[in-house]
Amino acid sequence: MRGMTLGLILLLAGAGAKAQQEPIMPQDPAVLHVDRGYELYGKGDAEGAILEYREALKLKPDYADAHYKLGLALAMKGDTEKAIVEYRQALKLKPENAEMHYKLAATLKEKGDVDGAIAEYREAVRIKPDYADANISLGAALFSKGNLDGAITAYREAIRAKPDYATAHNNLGIALNNKGKLDEAVTEFREAVRLKPDYASAHYNLGAALAAQGKREESAREFGEAQRLNPRLKPPQ
Repeated sequence: MRGMTLGLILLLAGAGAKAQQEPIMPQDPAVLHVDRGYELYGKGDAEGAILEYREALKLKPDYADAHYKLGLALAMKGDTEKAIVEYRQALKLKPENAEMHYKLAATLKEKGDVDGAIAEYREAVRIKPDYADANISLGAALFSKGNLDGAITAYREAIRAKPDYATAHNNLGIALNNKGKLDEAVTEFREAVRLKPDYASAHYNLGAALAAQGKREESAREFGEAQRLNPRLKPPQ
């Protein structure tokens, strides 16, 4: 036992000595520019971040993260067209990056290209099936196109990945209500307000669904709670 202990101590000491002899490698200048850019981006300085990312790309044109983060900064500045170009360039270099597909989708949707957004959200969830935000965004995009079955499936996937996602429960309730599945919709609205008691619009939606079920007293309570939380949500007359 003693020999084994000494052997272990000697092995660790030898490993430590070897580690101390390794030279410190200088950091890649392109990485330094990206790091500075991201720091500026975090401070809200889109212009400064853009300059840093462009410097990084001069040094390393195939730097996927620099293209992606340049896209983020351009989007912050409101230049969605150029942001989309950078996201697409990043994805040419890293086609299996779910987050990049998600950001491209969100920007396409903002621009009004819902079909393009749906395609990119689908790619994001193909790569990362438990990507709750991508699933709920896919559901919302499909819902806006009238694809209720697709929206319901996407919302259920969001909930599977993140069961306590109140927004997903609320959105699923809306889609189920529009499909005529009132009882299931009420269940989802109830879960949304259980998870997030101050969720004004979910209280309102629950109130509307309960009214459709003829539960006037409970419906009135939910409408009242919705208005208490958000005075603009007035009960229907």
